[in-house]
Amino acid sequence: MTHTIQTEQALWRELAARGEVQGELVARVRTPWAVRALMGAAGWLGALFFQMFFLGAVFVAVRENAGAIALTGLAMIVLAAVLYQRGGTGIALGQFALAVSLSGQGMVIYGVAELLGGERLVETAAFWVGLAVFEAALYVLVPNRLHRFLAALGVWIGLAVAMHILLTDSARHAWLAIPWSLGWLAPGAFTLVAWFTVAEARLCAVGRHVWLEPAMDATLLFALGAALVVTGASHPLAWLDVPGTATHFASARWLAGTLVGAVLVGFALVECRRLALPAPAVAIMIAGTAAFGAVMVAAPAVSAGALALGLALRRASLPWLGLGITAIAIGFIWYYSSLHWTLLAKSVTLAAAGVVLIALRQWLVRAVPAKEVA
Repeated sequence: MTHTIQTEQALWRELAARGEVQGELVARVRTPWAVRALMGAAGWLGALFFQMFFLGAVFVAVRENAGAIALTGLAMIVLAAVLYQRGGTGIALGQFALAVSLSGQGMVIYGVAELLGGERLVETAAFWVGLAVFEAALYVLVPNRLHRFLAALGVWIGLAVAMHILLTDSARHAWLAIPWSLGWLAPGAFTLVAWFTVAEARLCAVGRHVWLEPAMDATLLFALGAALVVTGASHPLAWLDVPGTATHFASARWLAGTLVGAVLVGFALVECRRLALPAPAVAIMIAGTAAFGAVMVAAPAVSAGALALGLALRRASLPWLGLGITAIAIGFIWYYSSLHWTLLAKSVTLAAAGVVLIALRQWLVRAVPAKEVA
């Protein structure tokens, strides 16, 4: 008997003693990971052979007809939706449907782009906004968790590219402005994830939690990725290469770091109120969190990882916890290896962040009951 099963049974007995549940705990049948991997690989292999024959025949017949390609892709998406409905939770069939849907989406996007202007259309913000709307529609229409997760990622990618094009339309080297455009989206994504975490109980009560959770998983992944890109890709000479935009690009990392730090402080305040901490403890917590965010303002990935850790602990989510730890580790490495500052400045910054956290923890251990500290 694994530790997880023992924990589930102990929790069930505790709930039964309170009168909140009745009967015996229904044991879940867990398929070994190796079997799940093989079944998933079989699904993708089957989809590969299916698409080699099907798509090969389609492209031979209508390779010059963009409309027919788009309609074929739409038909494949419909087929995937039907397979999801008929196949239930089957691993192989689910992966087969996912592969078919992704191929169909690619065909729809390619066909529509060719119909409406080709490469010129792809370089416009309107195309990427349309892509985000398309993925959002698929999120609503195809009720599969993994499919919805990928569709939500598609929404964020479409919005990110559209915003980047809008903000850097006249820039000579637009790639240098990636931290500037992502610096706005990452804090917005974190705000959504923090709202979902705080409102999770209410969303469960009204039956919206299952519908929103894949989107929030994708939003957190996008937000952490964007924070990492800002931390690692901010170019120290951007103000020399892009005339007229020196202030914007030079402050890109400061923008993301400041806004992510603000979200971190806001979440800390909400948690303090939820735990009903005394006013002095709240003041110390907010001051310590704000100091940490200010020290790490040039490394938004670290602040983002710390925020993800707090959200994960609030939700008791191991995947979110893993994402937060990974973001902190990579964020520290990218920040320390960047060319924005001297080694001395970066070392002082990291040491100061550690001192702030250790001092805050020591004060909490002495001033706040152990339960609240944990």
